Amino acid sequence: MARKIYLFSIIILFLPAIAFAQNATITGVVQSALNKEPLPGAYVHLDDLHKGANTDGAGKFTIGALAPGKYKIKLSYVGFAKFEKEVTLAAGQVLTLNITLTESLNNLQTVNVQGRLATETEAAARASEKNADNLKNVVSAKAIEKSPDINAANVLQRVSGVTIQRNAGGDDAYAIIRGLEPRYNNTLINGVKIASPSSKTRLVSLSIVPSDLLARIEVNKTLLPEMEGDAIGGTVNLVFKDAPEKREISATGSVGYNQIFIDRKFLNFSTTDIKKYSPSEANGPNYVAQPNDFTRSNLDFKNITPPPSATVTVSYGERFLKGKLGFVIGDSYQNNYFGSNTEGNDGNADPADPDRRPRINDIYNRSISSHQELNNLITHLDYKINDRNKITLDNVLLYSRLQEASVTADTSITGGNGGRTVPGTGPVNSIYQSTLTHQIIENLKIAGEHVLNKHFTFNWYGAFSDAYVRTPDQADINTNILITYDPTTHVYTKSPNYFDNIDRIWAHNEDKDYNGAGSISYKTFFNNSVLELKAGGLYRHKTRYNYEDEYILRPVANADGGKSVFTDINTAQWNVYTPLGAGDFNINNYNAFENITAYYGEFKLTLPRLDIFGGVRTEVTSQGFHVRQDVTNASDVTKNYTDILPSISFKYKLTDKANLRLAYFSSIARPAYFELVPTIPPSTGGTAVEGNPNLKHTTSNNLDLRYELFPKADEQFFFGVYYKKLTNPIEYSYNGNSGANTIYQPMNSADAKVAGVELAYTRFWGNYGVSGNYAYNYSDVAGQKIDRITPAVDGHPNLVTEHRMLTGASVHDLNVSFLYRNTKAKLNVQVAYQYLGKTLVGIYPDNGDNYIQQPLSTLAFSADKVISKHFTIFTKLNNLLNTHTTVVLHNFQNGNEVTKATYLAGLRYNY
Repeated sequence: MARKIYLFSIIILFLPAIAFAQNATITGVVQSALNKEPLPGAYVHLDDLHKGANTDGAGKFTIGALAPGKYKIKLSYVGFAKFEKEVTLAAGQVLTLNITLTESLNNLQTVNVQGRLATETEAAARASEKNADNLKNVVSAKAIEKSPDINAANVLQRVSGVTIQRNAGGDDAYAIIRGLEPRYNNTLINGVKIASPSSKTRLVSLSIVPSDLLARIEVNKTLLPEMEGDAIGGTVNLVFKDAPEKREISATGSVGYNQIFIDRKFLNFSTTDIKKYSPSEANGPNYVAQPNDFTRSNLDFKNITPPPSATVTVSYGERFLKGKLGFVIGDSYQNNYFGSNTEGNDGNADPADPDRRPRINDIYNRSISSHQELNNLITHLDYKINDRNKITLDNVLLYSRLQEASVTADTSITGGNGGRTVPGTGPVNSIYQSTLTHQIIENLKIAGEHVLNKHFTFNWYGAFSDAYVRTPDQADINTNILITYDPTTHVYTKSPNYFDNIDRIWAHNEDKDYNGAGSISYKTFFNNSVLELKAGGLYRHKTRYNYEDEYILRPVANADGGKSVFTDINTAQWNVYTPLGAGDFNINNYNAFENITAYYGEFKLTLPRLDIFGGVRTEVTSQGFHVRQDVTNASDVTKNYTDILPSISFKYKLTDKANLRLAYFSSIARPAYFELVPTIPPSTGGTAVEGNPNLKHTTSNNLDLRYELFPKADEQFFFGVYYKKLTNPIEYSYNGNSGANTIYQPMNSADAKVAGVELAYTRFWGNYGVSGNYAYNYSDVAGQKIDRITPAVDGHPNLVTEHRMLTGASVHDLNVSFLYRNTKAKLNVQVAYQYLGKTLVGIYPDNGDNYIQQPLSTLAFSADKVISKHFTIFTKLNNLLNTHTTVVLHNFQNGNEVTKATYLAGLRYNY
């Protein structure tokens, strides 16, 4: 009896292996009959079975675990005739099918939810670059997952020709493409422009976009007529997850720490008592603010040890109703602690120097501690009404809560407030600042695809984008001491810490876009060629408001009329120096609007070896603003202009794996909203910026040539050159003095020239690989500067023209990643190095000098290891060289920012 039970157990144990050995497999490749190119994203499925597979970037597919028997294989793909074939499978058979699809008018652009491109693989990214009608670089979700990066900004800095511009503290990050600062580029979510949360510009920080929810990032280097024309450097398109063919559940969790908080404490303050509205907002414009209207807890700073940073991302996607309805929902939460330490030296021209070169006149040390919470939610729905009609809905919500504290110790070395007599003497100001910022960006898009008949297709979308920012009660407190020296006794004396003033600012702004777009296309075949004609248009209505209210608090004088000594914020006494605030008449208050009407016509001619794509886009712009700086001065300005933007491109297929591309396009860049507002800054004795209502938008003619080679599905070699000529480029230039202020103003410079070389390479040798890119960028623009040699006449300096590179431009940009992938061990390792050459980051008023960021070298490391069927462990380490960001003015260090290394480890689940 025991023996029978034993034999029965052995049979049960090996039944799955026996069954698996009897299973059959269908594998193969799908390609076009016209040019033999692979067709990625084709859904090969078995009739009457909810089972199939998408082709990868090389057109390959595999359907396994099939019982022996007869099956009908079906395949439909956009613009091609349907494929059906009956096959009989024997036990253990591996059937290889090479499927060739013929383009067909009868199946012209059939809407097929199951025929989408599986865009999250490296092979699919390479296929997208190869088959695109324009020049683009694509970063896949798989590449992002394996990289050291956790947000879109860090991912983009590894793309050829792309660098990132960051603010102090590192919470904002914007893309510089081909040496052109962010104003010359635009950012899209799922193909639609994003409203900007910036109070003055059109920019969107990419650091708040989580990488875990992205399907891919596209960087378009050239434009087509169907694309929006306000991008001279390029367009960044953030494409979020799409509905999968079968159920997908993923979750990621990680913890990390910043080395900077191992070496020092985190400066913290309470946000509990912060008031949402300023006194005038809460009580009316004529309200006289009282001292107790202002809280103290957000100026009560404490040093703490912060907890670890943490991230959690979950997503779920599936299809229902026999594949007709698909959806994805995903949420990413990040709780990050980061900071920076900066040593700075401000400089001005030395009157005693015959060359008037700048020298150090002020030294400061600043520490920033930032706590940022990001909560980002995506929703995608698509419904296939039938084979010729599909509706999709995409909503992306990005939320950021940033709590930032900074402390600055600032001392003048050229006199002031008692003066500096010998080294170690003079005034020392301490400035503590607390800032809490809430930011929300939402982008909702509803789109439809409709095949009208065998020739015509109609596509449309409606979109709403909203960006809202509120910074309630940004508070600054300024205290100072004076250090003196007695030459007789050789004793240094430090005064008490005096209370100077407190500044309180409430600010909020909102940017709304209402978009509608549609296109109709016609496609026909003749003589082994394809001709497609397309026409479409877009209308966008944008509104923008910006509100700011400011109050200045000054200490109550001592009984003897002297300065008040500061001990702590809870005992400090103050009066409200500006009890009515700034209200409606603050220089930063304005309302703006912008209406864009665009229409285009384009064609695509596909020959056996040559694709020709061309057309014309027209954009009509109407923009304006209203600003009221004081009671007697109101300003309303409206500007209207029309741009005709032609483009043409050629893609010659040298082989099935190589393309040669030539492209020309015309594009524009509109001024930032606040740059047009002619406000007059108050006299502060420093540098100020004044708007320019006469500022013109920038236009550009752009030329690209690129050779592309794709040796394997996930390998590439690109070599390209480009040239751009910008008319009316916008640069900040010296525009005289106003009171004690040195005024800078956005101005249209003479024509600027940009040229460069780009190289990209990815190659694997067994388990080892290299992925890298290099960009060389040359730019030349003329700006107005003060002649530092010729003396001023009646207070008016002599102005000269200086040629320099564009602001934000770096001459050299190199990325190299060393890759190790072991499929047997299920292990991936990446070491990523980046070199960024000298970068122009700011303009100095005198000719011959500017603010130059010194070359940077950074190193990052990432690794992941599959530990079971569903679980993967990973680590991401950044800034391992502890790279400093150093800016030099003339021959001295103007700034030296340190952010230190970050360490992260986590667990990923996939089902």
